[in-house]
Amino acid sequence: MSAFVRYELLNFIRSLKFIPPVVLYLAWIFILYAYKNVPILSSYGVSSIAIYLVMTWIAMGMLSIEEESEKHILFSHLGSKWRYLRGKWYALLLMMVPLMLFAVFFPIFTGSFKAGMTIEYYLLTFFCHTVFAILGALVGTLFSATRLADNKYAWLSAVFVLVCSLASKSLIETAVFLKWILWIFPPVFNVIDHMDNDFNVNNGLWFDLIFVIAYIVLAATIAVWLFLKKER
Repeated sequence: MSAFVRYELLNFIRSLKFIPPVVLYLAWIFILYAYKNVPILSSYGVSSIAIYLVMTWIAMGMLSIEEESEKHILFSHLGSKWRYLRGKWYALLLMMVPLMLFAVFFPIFTGSFKAGMTIEYYLLTFFCHTVFAILGALVGTLFSATRLADNKYAWLSAVFVLVCSLASKSLIETAVFLKWILWIFPPVFNVIDHMDNDFNVNNGLWFDLIFVIAYIVLAATIAVWLFLKKER
């Protein structure tokens, strides 16, 4: 499995498909911290959104890089299709880590915050970036590794999901009935609503964290099922 993950990373890097999303991400972070004395958690909330969008882009690039013939050869070498998808996810995880570390530590090293970091801030920041990156990878998987990838509007559909998830709070305030529809989209606001300077640990926080983790587990399970169904 480690050899396959290394192969995927090198293959993706050689394809140069990583350059546009990574450059956009770095530019986003540089612009975000162009000024000093910015609030801590709300700034990290913005960089979490950046990693959400960029990991969707990277996932769609990495999961669609092989031709069908090459993919079936890899299935044969790995022994199962599930190992193939898992290896892709491991490679995405390795892509995610440096992006997340840069977003977290760049403003600290440059002294951009108007206050000091605390253990609680670190924990919430790492959790938020990790969750958003995973959600982005799952959206990318859905529209590049399942039958939805065969749709010529796959990229547009992925953008639609991203926009709806990020705009869900405003949409629900406009029309309350939409909350019964928008729950199927990634629950980004269950995390980002806690990214403000009034942050405190309460029952609402724990409920939202449990809900987000449960959503990720369910979404990953559905993504695996749809992938295996497509490659049957």
